[in-house]
Amino acid sequence: MSRKFCLTVSAAAALVAAAPATAAPAEDVRCFMLSNLFAQKAATDQAKKVAQSSAYYYLGKLQGMGDADLRRLIAEQQKQITQASASSDMLACARTVTASGQRIQSFAPAQAAPRPAPRR
Repeated sequence: MSRKFCLTVSAAAALVAAAPATAAPAEDVRCFMLSNLFAQKAATDQAKKVAQSSAYYYLGKLQGMGDADLRRLIAEQQKQITQASASSDMLACARTVTASGQRIQSFAPAQAAPRPAPRR
């Protein structure tokens, strides 16, 4: 594995571990639900991969939430998600995941350029 990937995973794990176990906002629940839907129903493999990555991200944000709170928020979001808004909502969710990943990657030290091969 690349060093940058390992650093990114380590940074993500540290951020998740440091996050307080409080109730996730409704938006996180909505994004998790949309991500699962699009991971199953997306038209392209690329869209499915983005949705799967987003689902893992939002699943991590929901950890530590009580069952009753999670069930309540899921029920609320099921009423609010519409076919007309699902695509634009999913796009907003994916943008949040991308921005978070870019933020974490910005913490990694810059990689030195590879040295040229010696001449023979």
